[in-house]
Amino acid sequence: MSLDPTDPHGGPPVDAATLLAEADGAEALARRLREGAVRDLLIPDAARLDDRRRAALRTLLRAIVGTIGADIHEFALRRLRREDEGAATALAGVAAPRILSQIEHRLARKGEVAADLIGRVTLDLIGAALPSGVVESVPPFAPAGHAAERAASALRLAESRRRTPPDQPPYAIDLPAESQAQFTWWIAAAIAEEAAAPADSAAAIDRALADGAVQALSQADEGERLEAAAMRLAGLADRRGPALAEAMDHCLAERRIVLLAALIAHAAGAPYEAVRGLIVEPADPRLWLLLRSLDLPRESIARVGYSLSEADRRRDLERFADQLDIMMALPAVAVTKAIAALRLPQGYRDVRLDGPAGS
Repeated sequence: MSLDPTDPHGGPPVDAATLLAEADGAEALARRLREGAVRDLLIPDAARLDDRRRAALRTLLRAIVGTIGADIHEFALRRLRREDEGAATALAGVAAPRILSQIEHRLARKGEVAADLIGRVTLDLIGAALPSGVVESVPPFAPAGHAAERAASALRLAESRRRTPPDQPPYAIDLPAESQAQFTWWIAAAIAEEAAAPADSAAAIDRALADGAVQALSQADEGERLEAAAMRLAGLADRRGPALAEAMDHCLAERRIVLLAALIAHAAGAPYEAVRGLIVEPADPRLWLLLRSLDLPRESIARVGYSLSEADRRRDLERFADQLDIMMALPAVAVTKAIAALRLPQGYRDVRLDGPAGS
């Protein structure tokens, strides 16, 4: 059986053993569904995922499980077929949908990993929906220098991969190192839990899957991620002032939303994830304050605000217009103070928000 949860449904019909197993777990499933419905009722509308983001997130999760899981599963299966045929048979029967369900439950308890995935799919959807015609004539973004040209080429390739749905070749799951490691260990453990192995084969399965996970992690290259490529190019281009405004116009016109976030992050000396968070959070006014701190002209900030409002229906264009007038009148010292925390590492900011230990 394929471990890829993106495979079409099919296969052998449900047998009596499967039906009885489903009945045995039905009470627990019904309870989880009831608890989930209650949690959903209590979620504020502003925090609720819409259908598009939910679908994009589930597609990405299936691709993550299918891609990482297939590498680990195939590695372990090859080894066990040489060493323990009983263990290999048990491992071959693992069903991908059950693995996916386990990963979703683990993800619900790991907020920072889930937040990264939600931020990514939200930004991608906003980028794809950016309106055309906001910027009529913009020169191409082509930083000079051999290193910059290579970085620009690598970025274009990464953007092309990202535009392909993640559950289709080349399977651009594009995870940061921390999330890549977390998912890899989760998936390896989930496969082990789903393998109905004889007791004397459990240790062999654990060892083979753990080694398969290590192998998968050794082959992951965070530097190929779209976000990493965008930050490399932003650093080499080092756009400021009018040059930054021109580059941002190019990003809006070409729907290069990740490069837009990277250019802002580099110019502001802020982490990429912090700027992405401002773009995907419609109620956070600090994006406009951050742009104001970069000495960008009013019309440049206005184009960003209008474009994001058109691309993200959660945004209120009239509210942005009111905020723009107020923000442009603020003294520089007030702006700098309001966005100071954005330039700190995310981990440090999270701990500071949690408050003192023991409080």
